[in-house]
Amino acid sequence: MKEFQDNELINLVNEKNEDASNLLYEKYNYIVDIIVNKYKKGAYYFSIDLNELRQEALVGFSDALVSFDQDSDASLKTFITLCVERRVRNFIRRSDTIKDKMLREAYSLDTPISEEGGSLVDAIPSSNLSNPEDRMVEEESIKELKTKINDLLSPLERDVFELMVNEFTEENISEILNISLKQVYNCVSRIRMKLKDVKI
Repeated sequence: MKEFQDNELINLVNEKNEDASNLLYEKYNYIVDIIVNKYKKGAYYFSIDLNELRQEALVGFSDALVSFDQDSDASLKTFITLCVERRVRNFIRRSDTIKDKMLREAYSLDTPISEEGGSLVDAIPSSNLSNPEDRMVEEESIKELKTKINDLLSPLERDVFELMVNEFTEENISEILNISLKQVYNCVSRIRMKLKDVKI
């Protein structure tokens, strides 16, 4: 049986080929497991059913397949990871807002939920309540900074950096990118060296 490259499969997905979607799911479904596992304790504290969390993760996975831009700087697996992560975070945030207000008052948001020291508040992206002009200036600054960073980093370093800033552990990054922990550590070291003098 022919081994398809990711870009060929994505082209087939864009042509509504379900077999291509299934092949990509089989190849990258471990990402869903990693992210669901990452938010398992947070889901428990907010009384979110893990099956619902997994369903949201799978929706994020599907969204990633249809919206992936092959000309982007991120690899497909990194893009899938970020889309699934965003979907799961938003789901937790919505659940907290809609049905778990009482739990929010009953538990301290500083309660540790991971060995790495993460707390409940880390499971919920903070909402930016600043005025639209401040938000626009901030978005432009972030865009400019991202461009500078992308110009400095290799493709692998970009993938590692994207996952680092989205709070994935070195172990998770190693699993997601299928590289050794030593490669991750070396990559992180190179990234820090390259970015230490970056300014807007």
